[in-house]
Amino acid sequence: MRKRTQGGNAIIEMALVVPCLSLLFFGTVGLGLMMGRYSQAVQVARDIAHMYSDGVDFSQAGSQNIIVQQLAAGTGMTATGGNGVVILSQIRTVYAADCTAAAVSPCTNQGLPVFVQRIVIGNSSLHASAFGTPSASIVNSQGNIASSVYLGNTDSSVRTSGFEGALDTAVLRATGTAATPPAQAQGDTAYAVEVFFQYPDIGYLGWTTANGAYVQMIFH
Repeated sequence: MRKRTQGGNAIIEMALVVPCLSLLFFGTVGLGLMMGRYSQAVQVARDIAHMYSDGVDFSQAGSQNIIVQQLAAGTGMTATGGNGVVILSQIRTVYAADCTAAAVSPCTNQGLPVFVQRIVIGNSSLHASAFGTPSASIVNSQGNIASSVYLGNTDSSVRTSGFEGALDTAVLRATGTAATPPAQAQGDTAYAVEVFFQYPDIGYLGWTTANGAYVQMIFH
């Protein structure tokens, strides 16, 4: 009778422990996958930002293929859709001397950081830029915005949102010292790259794929 009772207790104990162990196992697997995928997004963003700041023209199909077929291989991203999006922005702060040199008056955006280029590769519906989105009407086929527009245009979409704080944070992380002054110097261009990847292959974990992996890099 005692042996039968002990055997019954063991089954009950196992029934209580196995669900907890299973939850812990799948949680560990999910966390590991998320960390691996986030690391991939970080590496992709860093590589693209490096190339972008070095002058690679990502408005060209050949350069976009480098992202889709090599850097982001395995994510399911395509040049115009799929499971990922890469948002590239060139940003400058407008100075009075810039407007004078371009003969633009009034200098509507003086003192403000503005977009001078915006290129989107992949599925644009997945994630919006943290810095804002310039109107399609002011961006040409190469992603460029004319100086007359970003210097004096009253279209507020050419102005960035939250960029100065992000730039200061990037400078602090890169140098260990806060930027002084906290604005861009005249003529400086910031190359901002934002990467977002969805991972439907681990969707069975539910909450772990709710937002995907988002990474932001600024080269200055």
